[in-house]
Amino acid sequence: MIESLSKLGGIVALMVFGVGLLLAGRIWPGLGVLSFGGLVLAVTCLPSTTGKIFSLAVGALLCGGVFAYLAASNEVTGTATYQPGIRGRRVTVTRQASPAKFREVTNLRWGISGFCLLGSVAGFILCRKLGDYSDDYV
Repeated sequence: MIESLSKLGGIVALMVFGVGLLLAGRIWPGLGVLSFGGLVLAVTCLPSTTGKIFSLAVGALLCGGVFAYLAASNEVTGTATYQPGIRGRRVTVTRQASPAKFREVTNLRWGISGFCLLGSVAGFILCRKLGDYSDDYV
């Protein structure tokens, strides 16, 4: 458990930043920051190793689900948002107009979702294994 609340200052600042993003109209970044802050808070506050791994596995499962939804949405609508580099300008691309850029964005989202879902499965399996011998790891 946490000995003092002053250790949570960074997490609280992260949550305030996420709320600020939501108030500024940046919905997806705000939800991402709040989700990450909640995950860090759960990992910080949980006393057992099994609980920490479980919360990370649930977070990875949710992240993988979001990226899978975005990739499937690209496939169904035939449009994607392409952004070359971090500072690049966002451009909406279609499957017919620029198939290479569309496939790059969609494959990246499928890849990230697969990576997150595999990490989640590994976390759940490890959590289960640690739960069998939980007295040894406390």
